[in-house]
Amino acid sequence: MKSILTLLSIALFIGISGCKADGQETLNPKEFKAKLAESPVKLIDIRTPQEFELGYIYGAENIDYYNPDFLQNILKLDKSMPIAIYCKSGGRTKDAMKILAKEGFKTIYALSGGLLAWEKDGNKLETPVKPEPTITNVTKAEFDKLINSDKLVIVDFSAVWCGPCKMLKPVLEKISTGYAAKGVKIITIDVDESKALSNELMVNEIPLLLFYKEGKMVQQMIGFNPEIIIKESIDKILK
Repeated sequence: MKSILTLLSIALFIGISGCKADGQETLNPKEFKAKLAESPVKLIDIRTPQEFELGYIYGAENIDYYNPDFLQNILKLDKSMPIAIYCKSGGRTKDAMKILAKEGFKTIYALSGGLLAWEKDGNKLETPVKPEPTITNVTKAEFDKLINSDKLVIVDFSAVWCGPCKMLKPVLEKISTGYAAKGVKIITIDVDESKALSNELMVNEIPLLLFYKEGKMVQQMIGFNPEIIIKESIDKILK
């Protein structure tokens, strides 16, 4: 009888402390928060972009579980680095953990109860920064001030009549939301309204994305580029 009670106590302790198997751990909010304080841990919010816009855990990158490209996007991450994932209530996280484990991710932390449990435990959510409206009549001096930042600044040269520019707009809005926690700023400049600046910077084709870090251009992209390509460039610059 004593042996049975001992076994039951052990089982209860394991249940309270969270589940752990083959590098996978399901943690309560306090444990999850403690893991995030350890470095390095890659934090991923697997909810939809619409949900992400309502608030997220600081430092999270949004990779939508329901997106057909979820697996392709998640495989861009370093499998050797610990990864922490969460959703709204924990349901999607359980399925995502199985996928990550199958694909060879070594250490996976999941937030038990999702953001519902996180907020109930007294934790606050971050609110994403909305993309700035298109800027008109920008002078070179004003432009230099805009790009003079230790954070990554992406300047989108665009025009209202440009078809590819219109296609790129929702892509940039999604990226702006997904990378807001990392301080990435996207600025759109209308080439027709800022002709002097466009000529000085030799903007001959649009859409044109110029990537700046500390006032220096580190990369440029001409024409329409899909979300995955732009995110790859951002990730490389942020490393």
